[in-house]
Amino acid sequence: MTDTAPAAVLRAAADRLRDLATAAIHEDRAIWTTGYTLGSRTPVVLDNPESPSVLIETYAARLERVNAFVAAMDPASGLTLADLLDDLADGDDEGVINPYALAVARLLIDEGTGHVCS
Repeated sequence: MTDTAPAAVLRAAADRLRDLATAAIHEDRAIWTTGYTLGSRTPVVLDNPESPSVLIETYAARLERVNAFVAAMDPASGLTLADLLDDLADGDDEGVINPYALAVARLLIDEGTGHVCS
């Protein structure tokens, strides 16, 4: 990213998150939930309990909290967060950009954080 102005960082992160969230939607299913496989009852994240097209399996029951987090950050949440970052790019009434929003944006676009975003 060449423009490191806070507003540009927020907008770049919003665009990236929107692209990732949109790509993760399958058959218009943007809300994910947790569940279990029918056979082995291993924990999963899925986009439809009756007929899943997205199914992310965790091989250890102790990792159910990971699944809960993944489900909470489903495509619908990603799209909403992208909209929020876009909105915050203009700053508050005085034009001040929220530092927490900027920190989140920098993590999403890996702006010198060392965080790996694929």
